[in-house]
Amino acid sequence: MNKKIVVLCTSRIYDPQVHEYIEKLNGRLSEEGCALLIFTVNSDLYWDEDNLSSETAVFDIIPYNIADVIVIMDEKIKSHTISNKILDKASSYNKPVIVVDGYYEGYSHINFDYAAGFEQIVRHVFEKREIKRPHIMAGIPDNPFSDERIEVFKKVIAEHGITFDDSMLSYGQFWAIPAREETEKLIQSGNIPDAIICANDIMAINVSDVLQLHGYRVPEDVFVTGFDGYDEVFITEPRITTASCMTPELADATYELIMKKLGINITESDSQKQESDGNESDSIIVVPTLVPNESTGCEASSGYNQSMLSLFNNNFYRHQDAVRIMYETTSNMQMSKNPDQMVAYLKDLVVNDEYLFSGVSFVINRNCFNTDFYYFDKISRKITHADFCMEYDEEQGSTIIERTQDQMLLRKDSERLEKKMSKGAPLIFNALDYMDIPIGFVCYNYSDCDITKYSRTANITNTISMGIGGYINMFYQKTLADKVDEMYQKDPLTGLLNRIGFRKKFDGIRNDKEHSGKTITVIMADLDGLKYINDNYGHAEGDYAINAVATALLKACPEQSLCVRFGGDEMFSVIIGECDAEGIIKNIETLLSEIDQKSSKEYHISASCGYYTSVLEESYDIKKALRIADKNMYIVKREHQRV
Repeated sequence: MNKKIVVLCTSRIYDPQVHEYIEKLNGRLSEEGCALLIFTVNSDLYWDEDNLSSETAVFDIIPYNIADVIVIMDEKIKSHTISNKILDKASSYNKPVIVVDGYYEGYSHINFDYAAGFEQIVRHVFEKREIKRPHIMAGIPDNPFSDERIEVFKKVIAEHGITFDDSMLSYGQFWAIPAREETEKLIQSGNIPDAIICANDIMAINVSDVLQLHGYRVPEDVFVTGFDGYDEVFITEPRITTASCMTPELADATYELIMKKLGINITESDSQKQESDGNESDSIIVVPTLVPNESTGCEASSGYNQSMLSLFNNNFYRHQDAVRIMYETTSNMQMSKNPDQMVAYLKDLVVNDEYLFSGVSFVINRNCFNTDFYYFDKISRKITHADFCMEYDEEQGSTIIERTQDQMLLRKDSERLEKKMSKGAPLIFNALDYMDIPIGFVCYNYSDCDITKYSRTANITNTISMGIGGYINMFYQKTLADKVDEMYQKDPLTGLLNRIGFRKKFDGIRNDKEHSGKTITVIMADLDGLKYINDNYGHAEGDYAINAVATALLKACPEQSLCVRFGGDEMFSVIIGECDAEGIIKNIETLLSEIDQKSSKEYHISASCGYYTSVLEESYDIKKALRIADKNMYIVKREHQRV
């Protein structure tokens, strides 16, 4: 592998902040000849360690053997369980790890100085106006981030001669509804603050909204501030003053530490201070950037790259078309007849002159198509990652190829991996899952870091997941239905069609105009001496003899014949098209003679056969044909009895 490989573990790559971080980091890494592989989930895990979704399986395929540095965006992943799992695996491969926005003892980390960033916000408020009644909308009680911001608030107001009391504190739980409820309580109390400093942007947006609904002006009557720098603050009225915690400086800091891990010397940025944790490596602290805005009486700041905003506007209707087409694609995939037809729906799928699935490849578990068990049954299903080897690559046509482990994409000597990385843009990996069970993984190999493409990945992943998962379900259900139908239509002793099965299949033949006017032959076969066998050797032996005749009938007749157990020891076959009926009967007799000789039974197995040949027309009467064939069969049987 010629390139150094950096693995980034994160979530929601289409969020503008995360995207900006990725674009900046990838740009700098590319200059040094490094490749970026991104393993990401599309939903927030919310630190719910007991209910991790199956999409986190994407972190199970991280190629530690070829990675040179692992970067974990801990606050974005929001799961200590997942982060610790990655850390442990990286340690087993002796790979360096950088933790961004989190802390794990013994590892390098890059963190925001949240206290310093929040202090900028509070000081900014006092610089803009003489504040008499400040209020803090904190997060969750006893939460370290929330408690830290409360202490900063107390420190700054004390410097301005204001004594803190509990009436200045509300807990908005870091979320919208609690923040709105707490703001309503403030309004009802009649003690309206002249500044409400919120511990995050979501609460600030909702505090501002509730105030304005009650007729209070922001910022004229009340200053409102947020924290985190979420893009939503730039589309509110008024726009909210905040501090950005996902700045390009964070990408620069990550780049600096990566280069250090790779042994490449660079000049450190003056905007960051470097510390040593005294254990194993250097870590970097980044101070959030103050973003003054209208909610504190400042000039409006859009926060957006205007060209990017224009791009979003231009692609809005394209996105709507894509969503509709992806929904249709999911339905088509689920109703496919076979796996190749299923993936064929992804090929050449064009939306507004753009190939929707360009740069998409995926791997699924070979057991998805195993009908011996139900794939989504967690109890009965035992699989390993070695089973993930059924690969689709849009560059190789509309088919699924089974590969060996030596041929898989994420290998050190993989030419296909080299080729995909040569575009200079990150490779993005998502898990494919259905019914909370992983079924495979998808790789996005775009030629650039276009955010509109990134924003589409979640929908494409969902389309493929739902399409394949639905197909697996439908495929298994159809298999079960076919098995039940086969059991319902076949004689359990002989495996021949029963009367119900025969009627269903024969009606299909009769109604098919392709068979009209063809020769139709009915061959009737009846076991000789069944009563004698049953009376002298038992019914089990009688069943053996019946089955022997059925076997001979099946083998002697053409493959497409309808072979039926009519009842007891009577069987018949319906043959469409020209055939040598007498030759078939002789073959039946020969086969029975061979069975008879090999069995060494005390009794002999033989059968009497008769046939009737006619033409399949609209007026054809199968019952009449059976009666004639049966009559001819009894002529033969009487001759056998005289012998």
